[in-house]
Amino acid sequence: MMKSIARKGTNLLHDPIDRSLRLFAIPMAFSFLVNMVYSLIDRFYVSRLGDAAIASIGASDQVTFFVFTLASGFAVGTGIIVSRRFGEGNMPEADRTSTQAIVGMVLLAGTITAILYAAMQFIPTIMRMNPDVAAMSLSYMSTLYIGFTANLLNFQMFSIVRSTGNPVFPMVVLIFTTVLNAILAPFLIFGIGPFPQMGIAGAGLATALSQVTGCVVALWAITTGKTSVHLRFDNFRLEPRMFLRIARLGLPASLQMLSVSVNRALIFVLVGGYGTSVIAAYTLGLNVDMVVFMSVFAVGVAVEVATGQNLGAGNHERVRAYHVSSMKQTGILMMVLAVVVWMFGESFVRLYTVNPPTVQEATAYLHITIFGYVFFALGLVTVRAMSGAGAAFISMAVTAGCLLFTQLPLAYVMSSQLSLGPKGVWYGIVIGYAAFALVALLVHRSGVWKKFKV
Repeated sequence: MMKSIARKGTNLLHDPIDRSLRLFAIPMAFSFLVNMVYSLIDRFYVSRLGDAAIASIGASDQVTFFVFTLASGFAVGTGIIVSRRFGEGNMPEADRTSTQAIVGMVLLAGTITAILYAAMQFIPTIMRMNPDVAAMSLSYMSTLYIGFTANLLNFQMFSIVRSTGNPVFPMVVLIFTTVLNAILAPFLIFGIGPFPQMGIAGAGLATALSQVTGCVVALWAITTGKTSVHLRFDNFRLEPRMFLRIARLGLPASLQMLSVSVNRALIFVLVGGYGTSVIAAYTLGLNVDMVVFMSVFAVGVAVEVATGQNLGAGNHERVRAYHVSSMKQTGILMMVLAVVVWMFGESFVRLYTVNPPTVQEATAYLHITIFGYVFFALGLVTVRAMSGAGAAFISMAVTAGCLLFTQLPLAYVMSSQLSLGPKGVWYGIVIGYAAFALVALLVHRSGVWKKFKV
């Protein structure tokens, strides 16, 4: 059963374009959605501790996302190379690349985790957290980061398996770990039965233990030949040149995701000046956005993998067709989801808080930012198509440039200089997404991304 799940995949080289894109993206979207549930579960339980607890998890998540991106690009670079070798039919080279990458990720993630704990006390000051939020954030992060290395290693293994066209195995592992997290969290947060009452630290520990357990399961599957890629440690030796090759592709991906993290962290700084209620509102509104965008992220990965595989197989026309299909399908889906969020967004917010100022501001956020959903989708799938071809630096430059040098300045100017307050930040986000889509499509149309080799 496990072997069947671990090897189940989508044929991105020969199956019909629209259908194969959906077959790959749906389990991917569900995987991302399940992964997002980790945070939603924690927020649901700790929301019983007040708005400061909600804000502390929101702020902590920005820190986690920031450091996660420092290493996750290495996994993205690995996936790009493995998908190309898979398309070429060169599985021994795909196995060798995967083995080197897994070892490299262990070393990299372990180093970052050590740095995190050493620098943790300075984080609340850097992010300008209120004292009550700062205390809870430190408590949460102190246990959450126990599982940080396992979390990154999971990301690496999932990226490798997906690059062969199999999104199902990562989804199954994520469902397992999420259920485990949901079971552990209330026991550790509230001290049910023999468990100590740990408060918000219990939420972090439940997530960490779940991530470590999932890592053990995934590592067992990928080292015992249950997946299409098989890690091989016979006659293993470190290959620094392989690390550098992966890093050259992965560094731009890290910088791209880092720019997103920095952008969000700075937006948190902007809204932080308007009080705890606005921080909590932005946190809850961002949760809704992330749930909506799971499908966009999934299609983006599907396009990236399909581009790599089909370029490896010499199917250039299918590369173009996958990009067109991804824009069409995500565009339609985002319009539908925008309507759903407009109608039911406030109801979602009220699951977590009944504080009137927080509910009002979170609803205003959702009613404004939904107009950027389609633009975000068009930009995201376009830059992922280019990164799948090996043009990671171009993808990074488009994303970072539009977010840090268009969206963020607009959010600041419209909120502070035009005196629109928090709503000015929300308007800036929408205009930034529109700029992202326009620039990405213009760069893609130029064809400069076709000149890169993997």
